[in-house]
Amino acid sequence: MADDDIESFAELDRVIALAKFVANAKNIELRARSFAKLNRHYRETEEKLVAVQNQIEQMQAALAERQAALDAQAAALDARTAKFEASVYEAHAALRASHDNLSDVDRRLRYRILAHADLLHGFNEQLQMLPDWQQIRNMVPNLPPDLPATPPAEVISENVHEDWTGNVFVPGSTVTRTIRGAA
Repeated sequence: MADDDIESFAELDRVIALAKFVANAKNIELRARSFAKLNRHYRETEEKLVAVQNQIEQMQAALAERQAALDAQAAALDARTAKFEASVYEAHAALRASHDNLSDVDRRLRYRILAHADLLHGFNEQLQMLPDWQQIRNMVPNLPPDLPATPPAEVISENVHEDWTGNVFVPGSTVTRTIRGAA
């Protein structure tokens, strides 16, 4: 029986080795399945990453287009602002020239009236200012009264849908413009 025991121990060792092998084979199979599953998840994640990168590129392209449009709009606004500032400067210069011209005509009229009435003796233009119109009326006898008042202006009101440069207002809004002109 000792030989039988040894043989049964040897068989038991073989069975244990076979069980270990089968367990390892199952373990290897489980690990292979797990590895295949991990590999699938990795491929799916890579595909998702590529899709997200494509979305990012599309968004960046859209943002670049929008930035270019905003830059173009800003450049147009800058050009329009510069044009408006130039027109304001020109208008200011024209008004200043008209004011200076009217002031000069006013000064010459007062000087001629005083010269005609022989009231300029002792007057030094560099040291003194000419008298104003009320003082001239008091100084010059028989001075005709002022010209008759101008007739009242005709007033025209109209609703406009664009400003003076041609830019259209927001749809549905209007501005009432009043024009006062000679009748």
